[in-house]
Amino acid sequence: MATALTAPPAAPDLRDALRRVWFGSAFYPLFLRARPPSAFFAVAPDPWPGDPARADAMLAGQFAACGRTGPIEGDPWQRAEADPLWLAELNKFEWLRDLRDAGQPLAANMAAAKVDEWIAANPKWSPIAWRADVLASRVVMWIRHFDFLASGATEGFAARLVASLAQQRRHLERLIPGGLGGTRLLAAMKAAVIVDLAFIKAGPLHERALERSLARLSRALARIVLDDGTIAERSPRQQFIALRHLIDLRASLLSADRTGPPTIQAAIERAAGMLRFFRHGDGGLACFNGSDEGDPALIDLALARTGTSAKPPKEAPRGGFQRLAAGAAQVIADTGAPPGRGLDLEAHAGTLSFEFSLASERMIVNCGAYPGLAPEWRSTLRFTAAHSTAVVDDTNSSEVMPDGPLEHPPAHVLARRFERDGALWLELSHDGWRSLFGVVHKRRLWLSPDGTDLRGEDTLAGPDGRRVKKTASGRKFAVRFHLHPEVKASLAQSGASALLRLPSGQGWRLRASGGTIGLAESVYLGDGQRIRRAAQLVLTGALGPDGAKIKWAFTRVEG
Repeated sequence: MATALTAPPAAPDLRDALRRVWFGSAFYPLFLRARPPSAFFAVAPDPWPGDPARADAMLAGQFAACGRTGPIEGDPWQRAEADPLWLAELNKFEWLRDLRDAGQPLAANMAAAKVDEWIAANPKWSPIAWRADVLASRVVMWIRHFDFLASGATEGFAARLVASLAQQRRHLERLIPGGLGGTRLLAAMKAAVIVDLAFIKAGPLHERALERSLARLSRALARIVLDDGTIAERSPRQQFIALRHLIDLRASLLSADRTGPPTIQAAIERAAGMLRFFRHGDGGLACFNGSDEGDPALIDLALARTGTSAKPPKEAPRGGFQRLAAGAAQVIADTGAPPGRGLDLEAHAGTLSFEFSLASERMIVNCGAYPGLAPEWRSTLRFTAAHSTAVVDDTNSSEVMPDGPLEHPPAHVLARRFERDGALWLELSHDGWRSLFGVVHKRRLWLSPDGTDLRGEDTLAGPDGRRVKKTASGRKFAVRFHLHPEVKASLAQSGASALLRLPSGQGWRLRASGGTIGLAESVYLGDGQRIRRAAQLVLTGALGPDGAKIKWAFTRVEG
């Protein structure tokens, strides 16, 4: 049985509201004041590539993020009419990489001017600019781009920067852990360590602060990077982000001649193997829990910088994922319970969904995610129906709440793995519909030794062989197979099968029993930038008193 992953308990609404009132009060800035550190150490420069095209837009006065573009003249940092996602990205200052790599003389001047502008415009707390993830990114980017910023700065810039960093560091201390978990907690702790490293030459007070930050990080890493390497949010995208944070931590410590706790290197090795686990043959990531494919070149770069050749595991029982690989075929399946509260803000109700690829071609996918969409679209893509799995009565296997968390997730998710004579198969189940319909979803997946035959069986029945609830009998079910946009599908005239053709010309046939095969529209957001039209094959039917059993097979068509 998969164990639910839990973050530190989220602060009650009342306590969170009181904290926000306190942070926004006229008195709170007084508690952030202190004598700025007398020395500053520029931690290892940021090594990640920027985007010169985005830099060109910024130099022209426009900032693009999350599908929105807006002007950056005046005071853009808390612009009331701006989209919150756009505002957060602007205040994170990750675009300093873009200006740094622009290759234009004015880029450094603009970067330093914008930092000075932010400092002048944000002397006190505000909900987005001082949010934990936004603040953590900003202070790291300022420190790791110090040399670049200083090359375009005016007199007194370093003193202003250090004073603001000290103020933000004191606020960050009040946010850790504060209900943070997973990658968000790692980002905040990384920021605390890097700021403390920047100030260690200012005296023993800052040295002790660094020791406390490292000890706290070391204790937290086991909760953030699980023992099988999965990041606590169970998201391939967060897996990649967390690995970059860990690489940054190690590099920053080494730049100050510190080795840091051994838990950092151990976490890098675990997380690197699991990031490889989530990759398809095209180098991109599987689309589970708020993920898109990502940039294969950046993923390659991150893995190269780990310095480890850790191989992907066959399975991740703690994180709740399984991987079947044979010949050119690869199946990646979500076989675990959703993450616990505080880690589920981007989690999807996709339990027992899977993706199927052949070499560098994706065939069966989940719909993916893209943060730039309107909130209602982002919510819809979290529904069970946006995943390649079974759905009962158009009801999610976990309730997707408008404010982010999942409610009423499956209480029991089981996964067993078998191998015989080169063939691989999984026996899976979850009880997400048990309370509503008295239904347990059992799924079997079998992959042939040469990878040319993928078979499955989906059973929707009462627990322990009992009948489903009377109110559930007659309700519709759908077993969905979302197809990559490059895959073409057509139904046979008999309606008993469907033919799929991959971009390479390779053909596959779907046959099924226990449900009617249909072809419907779908969408795909795996490239993380846009909505692409796609198709889905859907096996439909109605539950009987004993539920339903649907068998299906995808077989390669020779010639």
